[in-house]
Amino acid sequence: MRLRYLHLSHYPPLADLAVAFSPRAPWAAFEPRGAPARLAIHFVIGQNGSGKSHLLRALAESFLALADERLPLSPLSLIYELGRPGEPGHRTLIFDCPGEAHATTLWQAEGWAFPDTTDREAFAQAITYLRTVEHAPAGTLAVFKRRIARGDYPQSVPDALPRALLAYTSGWMDPWRAAWQPPVNAEALDVVTQSPDHDISQERPPGWTEEDEASVVIEGGTFGDEATRTGAPAEADTAPADLFRRPLLLEPVMLTAALLAVALQEAEARRQGPADDALADLFRKAGWHRLVGVRLRVNLDRALAVPRALIERVHDAIRLCGECLAEPHPGKALRSLYFDLDGALPASAEPLDAQRFEGRTTQGQALRALLGEEGDTASERFGTLLGWWRHGVLEDIELFIRRNDKPEEESLSDLSDPGVLRLSEFSDGERLVLARWTLFHLLAGQDDALLLLDEPETHFNDAWKREIVQVVDAAMGADASQVLIATHSAIVLSDVFDEEVVLIRKANGQSTAEGVPDQTFATDPSALMMTVFGAEDSIGARAQKRIEVFLRAAAQKTDPTPDDVRQLQALIRRLGTGFYRTELQTLLNRWQQAPDLRAIEQVIPTLQSDTLKDELRALILKTREASGNAEDSDA
Repeated sequence: MRLRYLHLSHYPPLADLAVAFSPRAPWAAFEPRGAPARLAIHFVIGQNGSGKSHLLRALAESFLALADERLPLSPLSLIYELGRPGEPGHRTLIFDCPGEAHATTLWQAEGWAFPDTTDREAFAQAITYLRTVEHAPAGTLAVFKRRIARGDYPQSVPDALPRALLAYTSGWMDPWRAAWQPPVNAEALDVVTQSPDHDISQERPPGWTEEDEASVVIEGGTFGDEATRTGAPAEADTAPADLFRRPLLLEPVMLTAALLAVALQEAEARRQGPADDALADLFRKAGWHRLVGVRLRVNLDRALAVPRALIERVHDAIRLCGECLAEPHPGKALRSLYFDLDGALPASAEPLDAQRFEGRTTQGQALRALLGEEGDTASERFGTLLGWWRHGVLEDIELFIRRNDKPEEESLSDLSDPGVLRLSEFSDGERLVLARWTLFHLLAGQDDALLLLDEPETHFNDAWKREIVQVVDAAMGADASQVLIATHSAIVLSDVFDEEVVLIRKANGQSTAEGVPDQTFATDPSALMMTVFGAEDSIGARAQKRIEVFLRAAAQKTDPTPDDVRQLQALIRRLGTGFYRTELQTLLNRWQQAPDLRAIEQVIPTLQSDTLKDELRALILKTREASGNAEDSDA
């Protein structure tokens, strides 16, 4: 998966915005000759209000429109690649929607890609040409064939979608949630559902069958008493690979579900042998030694309205957990299911699907079996949890983590051992760094994934911000996938080349996309603050103002006292490295030299030798000139 080009005609505040996602970063210098394509990482930067988040949402909405077989909310053109270049299945796709369904097309070129040097103008010309073609394209674009011809949209094209598209924001969720809701306008208004006599319990989700209806009647349940979930509940019955075809907006509970899926996979890998070092290091950074327990909060009312297979799975979860507690709630039948991962299965456990749990002896093994098959990946188990959540059965997840190694028996009273903590008791930074970084490991080893991350570094310390790209690369570096990150952090940009950065500038109410003005790879972040983010200085305004005032006052002193020199020495000792420390050190050198030069000047008139007088005056002049040149050079 590689994004190549996006044009938005009207997506406020983005109007007539064209972005070419350049693949020209010189990574080949670090890779063996002929190495396969690597993960594509791009950052989107810009001032607040420039439209960084809007750009990410527009991309998500483009693929949502394709997945839902509907018209995008605004006119757009999107060019992207799927598969690995040079290998079977690689193709370039052009989704072009001028704003009307009859003019919308989808083009595909097998085994072909636009050259890496293609710029925005060339992409725009290609799209303009394809809009005029009546039969088959000619010339270079003859490789393109219509997947959806003019007049045939909407149409199902599941293989033209990324294998997985996950979107996450650390900011305001409402605009993102709105992007996932079906478009509503006056012409599409259903007057029946708006009637005050309308019975919402009679509504059914897409894909509802007579068997599903019969199961509700038999069990005596009612349907429609729960808020609408993001996505059609029927999707939860499909295989995880198909489940991710529709872009997924990650709500907070799903971040925890992703963490649980990855942690279960890591624990099983560690039990069988050496685990993933990169993943183990990620857990250690957040003070995580190992997962010891899980609590799933399930809604039994909602379980009445799900397919029978899921009802049986919920039943088995209740039978196999270590403890099932009823939670008081005025309108819901909630149960908290506690799984002690190393705890033995209850003696009275009698699951309906006995074959699935044959040979399982611990609650942790039973939980893995509940969430998937023996050889399933973390993303597949995440898909199972996602299905439970979309059906409304799963309401919340809590993880119990041992922070340090379990202490020896004789040191159980040692207060330095923090014991077991809930994930919710971790600091914001620890909890979020685990949940967000886990996403990369959730998709590790898969091609054609697209991650859209809106300021994922929020709540991270600077050291963790610096490591974001390294974490992505360690988990997904060998995958043919794409990660697009909107950020305000200069620190993260020193790990990517300037070709991998999209700068959004806003002027006169309109945003434009352009490249960054300077090189970013391996650059000092303080320099990037000024050249890329437009900061006036690399230090804070308070410190800058105080030092500037001090320097102006010091410049007026022609005869500094010993106390002045001592104060300046003390100030220099407390300053960090940088331009102002050099300036103050130069001033100190001049002050320390001044008394000696004045003493020599006072001695010169008393000397008898005119030659010696001239030599001393020349020495004084030379010393002062050298001091002045040094100051100019430092400046």
